[in-house]
Amino acid sequence: MTQNQQIENNSVPSEVTKLLETVIDGGYCIGCGACASISGSPLKMQLDEYGKFKATIDPLVDQSFLRNSVQSVCPFSKESLNEDEISQPLFSNDCQYHDRIGYNLATYAGYVLEGNYRDRGSSGGMGTWLVSSLLSEGLVDGVIHVHQRHPTASDPRLFSYQLSTTIQQVHSSAKSRYYPVEMSEVIQLIRERPGRYAIVGIPCFIKAVRLLMRQDQLLAERIKFCVALICGHLKSMRFAEMFAWQSGIAPGNLLAIDFRKKLPDADANRYGVEVTGVQEDGQIATHVMPVRDLYGTDWGLGFFKYKACDYCDDVVGETADVTVGDAWLPQYVKDSKGTNVVVVRHPVIHDMIERAMSARQLKLDRISADEVSQSQKSGFQHRREGLAYRLYLTDLEGKWRPQKRVQPKANHLKRNLQERQLLRVALAAESHIAFKDAVDAGKFSLFKQRLEPLVQRYQKLYKEALWRRATWRIKRLLKGLLLKIGA
Repeated sequence: MTQNQQIENNSVPSEVTKLLETVIDGGYCIGCGACASISGSPLKMQLDEYGKFKATIDPLVDQSFLRNSVQSVCPFSKESLNEDEISQPLFSNDCQYHDRIGYNLATYAGYVLEGNYRDRGSSGGMGTWLVSSLLSEGLVDGVIHVHQRHPTASDPRLFSYQLSTTIQQVHSSAKSRYYPVEMSEVIQLIRERPGRYAIVGIPCFIKAVRLLMRQDQLLAERIKFCVALICGHLKSMRFAEMFAWQSGIAPGNLLAIDFRKKLPDADANRYGVEVTGVQEDGQIATHVMPVRDLYGTDWGLGFFKYKACDYCDDVVGETADVTVGDAWLPQYVKDSKGTNVVVVRHPVIHDMIERAMSARQLKLDRISADEVSQSQKSGFQHRREGLAYRLYLTDLEGKWRPQKRVQPKANHLKRNLQERQLLRVALAAESHIAFKDAVDAGKFSLFKQRLEPLVQRYQKLYKEALWRRATWRIKRLLKGLLLKIGA
């Protein structure tokens, strides 16, 4: 029986039906697994044909046992609380509020001095250091985070959420994973295994965890710390396959990937990608390629982006106890070893960091909330100003969409920016379809052929905007010089 047949036969609870008809059918499911984590939920997480996790109905589950709302735990449902509503009771007593990064107790930029955290990490090593310190200081018994896994014929995933109970296990999962994962299995593990846990995730996943904790007292008692990773957007499995295919490893033959291979003597944002897989000759090989030499690495193009990401307004994980990301600031980006920005909201983590700074375990500069916001300037432009325009367009079409803190409007963006927003949406959507068609045809060139006209249009608009900005600056400079001369 299909999902639609089950709904027509009234065999699906109304709570689930509403979620299916809005978030899931609308394409806004981020695949986090929160709705499937509720006891008695008839939903399960499955990879779709485009390599994205999506909630689907499990016909084997007895739906009569569903007691809680699946909508209230979905980060993109209109029935769930927003980031301000979640974080205000958690952090307002200790923190100040910033309109872009939310509540914050302290904000830093820097890296880990002790051990090899920085060398092993994607950036400054702070993410791994934080959860390792929570574990080593006895504040938690385990860390729930994303680990690499070996793909099989029945399960092609390269990464999944797993539990680490030792420092060695934590260290083995360092680095960024631009890859789809879901949490329903590890949420059940937390219920079944008594202990105190820290959980790591991108902003919408941490929001979903907070929503689950509000509904499930056992999870609220056992999850002691939430750690967020600053997010540009979530990618499908095809993002990894795109890199591998360009190095001679066809889709289905990729065994491992490092999305952030540090390259010596290169700026921090000019890293490489390392892939390991089976080549056409049957040999297993490893290739390292600078991102500048690969097609599809421009983050602004949004290849393989989930639609939900274009309807998210949380860049820095505002509901987390601490957030870690890249310090994309002029004074730090030249350091090829990597530098983090850190937003602290929990007093215990703040004290832990300050003690480590005094002990010279960490090299951190105290920066302002505005500087943290500036380090993610492009992300905020897309998730605030750009989002307002996308909301306006969706409302104009009369379609359902998630409720956001950003208000819909259009006249704040110039025509060039409006056109670029439309192209970003088109590029993301077409990348999923074009790559599947390229895989079916066995030709990577087909993917590039389908995307390149859109890419060229986008780049032309971007160059035009840069030229106008440069021209404006030159005119302003000349005007200032003429005024001085006249004086």
